[in-house]
Amino acid sequence: MVYRFRASRWSAGNRLFPTILEVTDRHVALIKPSLAGRTEETIGIRQVSSVTIARRAMWADIVVHSSGGVDPLRSIGHPHADAERLKQLIEEYQTNIARTGVADTSDLRSCPRCAELVKAAAQVCRFCGGTLPIELTDEVTDESDAPSKDWTWS
Repeated sequence: MVYRFRASRWSAGNRLFPTILEVTDRHVALIKPSLAGRTEETIGIRQVSSVTIARRAMWADIVVHSSGGVDPLRSIGHPHADAERLKQLIEEYQTNIARTGVADTSDLRSCPRCAELVKAAAQVCRFCGGTLPIELTDEVTDESDAPSKDWTWS
């Protein structure tokens, strides 16, 4: 899933083309739109070393630091709640990577025998070999079960 955080047009430098910070399970991108196109800078989620939030009176300034020798991503003029949510998402993705090896765990479920995370569609656990129970969903009614009409209008 892609989360986008747009800077406020009321902040300096964002009047015509506000800066956008985009967070996915793979990267953090800084998008600077312009009249002739846009510039994108990206840092992989595994290379993010820290996130700094400078809270001003009305807006927050966000700096995403990299451990890979790349310049940090700097964006000014974000609402305080957006800055906090961005930092929370990055920390959540990094925690998931450290714990499970993947950033987005929304399509995973735990095995009832060994408690390891496996794909939601899996039928057999890849760690212990145990059979996984099928999760029940809403039943689909089959129209062939409906009574047939033996008469017609003539």
